[in-house]
Amino acid sequence: MELDLIVQSFVEYGYWGMGVMAFLSGSVLPLTSEVLLMLLLGMGLNSLGLVAVSTIGNTIGGISCFYTGRIVKKENVGRLFRVPEKRMRQADRIIQKYGFWASFLSFVPLVGTAILLTLGMMRVNPVKVTVVMMVGKFLRYMLVAASYTGFTGLFNF
Repeated sequence: MELDLIVQSFVEYGYWGMGVMAFLSGSVLPLTSEVLLMLLLGMGLNSLGLVAVSTIGNTIGGISCFYTGRIVKKENVGRLFRVPEKRMRQADRIIQKYGFWASFLSFVPLVGTAILLTLGMMRVNPVKVTVVMMVGKFLRYMLVAASYTGFTGLFNF
């Protein structure tokens, strides 16, 4: 019941609600924005507009994860975000191997947050992380929207 109320309040704000939900989903909060995207598409909002707003909001949320990683000491990550030390070592190895390219997977629930936190802790170039992260998030939202509207439906104005 409470979840319906929360989703309904985001629906009422349309594109702004989508942007805020995407931001929160991209941050360290365990939320998802895809359901709201589908609801707003079903209400007839422009699919490319929703994809753009979602991408921007989710990327800004991801940037907040990245910079949180820059300010939080590595030994505090496990306690604050409940990330086991073993996972942190795995994330370190992945990022040592793939570098900023790992940020492409930042849209993956839970794993994406850990990747961005680790990239921030490792002081990886923020411009490269942001660009690659945005591409991954954009492609994810395009696929979600296309799964609802069909690929040709994405471009109907």
